[in-house]
Amino acid sequence: MRRIFNLLILTLISVLISNCSPTLLLTKKGQQLNQLQKQIQFLLDDPTLANAHVGIYVESLKDGKILFSQNPFKLMVPASNMKLFTTAAALVKLGPEWVFKTKVSYRGTIQDSVLEGDLIVSGSGDPTISGRFFKGNRLAVFKMWADSLKEKGIRQIKGKIIGDESYFSGPALGDGWNWDDEPYWYSAKISALALNDNCVDIAVWPDSLPGRPVHVQMFPSSAQVQIVNKALTAQLSFDSMAEITRLHGTNKIVVQGNLALDADTLWESISVPEPGLFFVEQLKKTFEQNGIDVSAIQVIVASEKPAFQDSLKLLFTHQSPPLAEIIKVVNKPSHNFYAEQLLKTLGAIFKGEGSFERGAQVVHEFLNSIGVADEHFINVDGSGLSRKNFIAPMATATLLRFMYHHPYFNYFLESLPVAGIDGTLKNRMRGTPAQGQVHAKTGYVQHMRALSGYTGLESKTPLLFVMMFNNYSVPTPKINLIQDKIAILLTRFSESH
Repeated sequence: MRRIFNLLILTLISVLISNCSPTLLLTKKGQQLNQLQKQIQFLLDDPTLANAHVGIYVESLKDGKILFSQNPFKLMVPASNMKLFTTAAALVKLGPEWVFKTKVSYRGTIQDSVLEGDLIVSGSGDPTISGRFFKGNRLAVFKMWADSLKEKGIRQIKGKIIGDESYFSGPALGDGWNWDDEPYWYSAKISALALNDNCVDIAVWPDSLPGRPVHVQMFPSSAQVQIVNKALTAQLSFDSMAEITRLHGTNKIVVQGNLALDADTLWESISVPEPGLFFVEQLKKTFEQNGIDVSAIQVIVASEKPAFQDSLKLLFTHQSPPLAEIIKVVNKPSHNFYAEQLLKTLGAIFKGEGSFERGAQVVHEFLNSIGVADEHFINVDGSGLSRKNFIAPMATATLLRFMYHHPYFNYFLESLPVAGIDGTLKNRMRGTPAQGQVHAKTGYVQHMRALSGYTGLESKTPLLFVMMFNNYSVPTPKINLIQDKIAILLTRFSESH
């Protein structure tokens, strides 16, 4: 009897162990996840965020498990998180090796080193004709074109230089862009012919004596732009209050305020009012400076396709760096101009119209194809500068998940800022476990802040995350801090699994 009783006890213990051990094994991981969720919620329960709209979504890329979710289907203003969608659509649809092509052609005849006719430059939206890819030389491409003309025996042009910017159509500024942003680099006009991000760079530095006007120089210099200098040099260690802007609707750049004697040079990029004219003006000047006689030519910019287009004779085609390099400029420093040039180009290629509307349609259809519902994505531009864009956190998560499994993922990943290393995250999360681990796109317009991307990609539990904060009234650095703390928590969690 005792033996039977002992067997029953052993059997009962065995059953209990077999039933409980999976639970015990899950408890540790369950506790870690529960702790992570509580820590994130604690940060989001900050009383100063009571009036804000917050959307958070975190998912394990290992098994698709949702680790945290708050308002995943609420529409929110994405700011520059919109660039994730524009660059992903361009990368998937065009491929990493795709390039912009600018054609330089002529009509007429070439005889005895003279072009008896017109030189035509046909733009395709290339945003890279600047110093960014040419060691800071803003006019390097134009100098190469001058050399190419001389190699083909052309040293004088007796016709016109015609800039054909008909590849793009519709407004040059996006729907919902603020009028008071228009003078600055991040709101430059979008055009098929583009030079130096459609901006002039203004340098301002103090005089050697207080009370004297500051010194101002423009790069590249342009007859299209007038500088009005109202700023003065102030005493040593004076709290400088200098400002550089362009008067709305004009070509007047005004420098005003004060700059201390010991102040560093102040730089600002100011948009030009007529990008096509600026492009051709600088091309003419560069030709003259590099041995091509163009002194008698007339500069014309064509916004509609020239009637003589089919009779042109091609001289050469200039190609941009590959798309894989271009999207790094879009995402790492969050460059609006590059994003919008890409958007209009998508419209031109896939819809036959290089407009904001058609480009946005291409991106929208791409998102539909990967499972993003119409009600979760409303887009009007490519950069996120407009407040008429609305995206649900789940839409961003769907994109991030899709790109993670796509063959071009590494190109996409390499375009994103890295915490504590580069881009718009260079000075965030330094010295934390997230440094070098978080690859994410920031987003900002006033009272809107976003951070979305990946962390722990080399761990056993890589994660995607989306953080969108709208309509907050606290200073933006506080929102940055909350987002950084969440990103650090996620990085630690991914490393512990």
